Amino acid sequence: MNKIFGGSPPAVILKIAIASVCVGLLLAITGMDPVMVWEDAFTTIGSVWGYALDWFGWAGKYLIMGAIIVVPIWVVVRLFDVLLGGKKQP
Repeated sequence: MNKIFGGSPPAVILKIAIASVCVGLLLAITGMDPVMVWEDAFTTIGSVWGYALDWFGWAGKYLIMGAIIVVPIWVVVRLFDVLLGGKKQP
């Protein structure tokens, strides 16, 4: 059990309980409640998901634009390498 918990289970549970009380007090001092934290977490996850999809759309456009140039050049270089007997790879 020590390997799973990272120490003796009672000691780890006590540390987690103390940390939870401290974090709970800090949240209460700042005026937050558990429902607000929970709702904000889902809103944040949704926002991050939206940003990630936007980024992939942006990056995908530039990937395709670059591939239009890079892939034909790579094919030509590989053809010359094969035709001219380039270095053999192990």
